[in-house]
Amino acid sequence: MEKQRVENELIEIRAAREGDVGPIAELMYSAGPELYDFIYKTRTQEALDFIRYEYKSGRGFCGYKNLTVAAQGDKVMGTGCFYDGAGYNRLLIGSVLNMFKFYGVIKIWKIMLRSSHLSGVMVPPKKNELYLANFGVSSELRGTGIGGQMLQRKIDFAKSAGYKIFSLDVAVTNPRAEALYKKYGLDVICEKKFTGKREGIDVPDCRKMELAL
Repeated sequence: MEKQRVENELIEIRAAREGDVGPIAELMYSAGPELYDFIYKTRTQEALDFIRYEYKSGRGFCGYKNLTVAAQGDKVMGTGCFYDGAGYNRLLIGSVLNMFKFYGVIKIWKIMLRSSHLSGVMVPPKKNELYLANFGVSSELRGTGIGGQMLQRKIDFAKSAGYKIFSLDVAVTNPRAEALYKKYGLDVICEKKFTGKREGIDVPDCRKMELAL
């Protein structure tokens, strides 16, 4: 457990809890709003509706059991989902189960078809690779070092746990985030094209960044 004082208030970096509050879904959504809308938005439901459902379920990539958060008490100010190749399938199965429960057996097939376009941009990490997804920090705390504290905390953990790579993907339209990741030693190793098409939603390409540990 790690604590960092920011603007006279104590920030704790810890595992998420079921009773946590705050803009949790919005923080995860901010990590890739176009991609989330491409997959999860329907005529009657927003992507955020699904993210909120998944968080409460505890399962999947957005489930509270799988998140690290920066929080003041029970109010979440930052999020991140860290996983390796061994844990990827468990998270994927959890998210697929949530999709079936949330959308039902009729709508699910459109969601699954859209999800198939992820194969080119979200490659499962290796067993010795710790990957970061759903990384978001509240707008009022950006630039205060909270994001960097979360990154450094997990980089240190990855080293101590014997991982060989720490990695993430960043949208080509987000140079500020890319600059932050470079500050912590990550380098761009490739650029990945998103091939899916959906009217009104333009998903940006992304860059894979890695840090050799």
